[in-house]
Amino acid sequence: MFLLLLSLCAQAGVFLSPQEASALLSAGAVALDARGESDWKRAHLPSSAPLGWMGLRDGLLRVGRLTADADRLREALQEVGVRQDGAVIVYDAGRDGWGEAGRIWWTLDYLGHSEVYILDGGLPAWISAGLATSSVSSPLPKGDFQPSPKEDRRAMLEEVESAAQLCARGPCPTVFWDTREAREFAGATPYGESRGGHIPGAVHLWIGDLTDSQGMLLPAERLRSLLTTAGLPAPAEVDKEIVAYCTGGVRSGFAAAVLRELGYDNVANYDGSMWEWSADRSRPMAQP
Repeated sequence: MFLLLLSLCAQAGVFLSPQEASALLSAGAVALDARGESDWKRAHLPSSAPLGWMGLRDGLLRVGRLTADADRLREALQEVGVRQDGAVIVYDAGRDGWGEAGRIWWTLDYLGHSEVYILDGGLPAWISAGLATSSVSSPLPKGDFQPSPKEDRRAMLEEVESAAQLCARGPCPTVFWDTREAREFAGATPYGESRGGHIPGAVHLWIGDLTDSQGMLLPAERLRSLLTTAGLPAPAEVDKEIVAYCTGGVRSGFAAAVLRELGYDNVANYDGSMWEWSADRSRPMAQP
């Protein structure tokens, strides 16, 4: 069984089919439900644990930033069974969600976990594949994960400000990817940003365009075409860093996972995103 787990991890990208996820879970992987506890109680993957992104924030309302409290993060992740050397599969509501699995995936990736995967299509895909769900709460063995942040996976406010200023003066080594809806990019604020618009120079591609009507990730070649058409660099352009953002760092976490699936490595999630950026009127905002 252990050899099977190693083989599956070696072959997998970031996104797993329901069948691949089921095999990894049978081999001992941990499953995390990113939808939150109330949805988890109704139906979930057997032996999974709920872990909502909002409980790991650095605040309460209109805050996307991941908490800086290392002890809090370690305790929360260990409590849901995350191990230092064990695979983790994260899932959400698929097309009906916000990409929450991507946010939890990014959190673990940023904190240094090397074997984190996303169930492609979320719980709906699992159910469509004829796999069993549960409504039973079973205690899980406590994990031993010790966070060791990879700072290049996260864009902090000061770094975003510096990059935006540099881009305004000339050649820009950073590509800002606005992953929100078109109306948000154009200036609408349906989710509570203090001001409308986007980071000047940002390219736009809504993450909803990356999946099909069933919430499954589009084929790789189609994704690459969408990304380059939107203005994102190819994976080979290693001199360009991509900083993804949204409203609170959730959709952009999913975007970062998609980029990693496609072979991009120089990618960071700006988890403060528009809730943070728009709060200070001295920071520039653009509209089409």
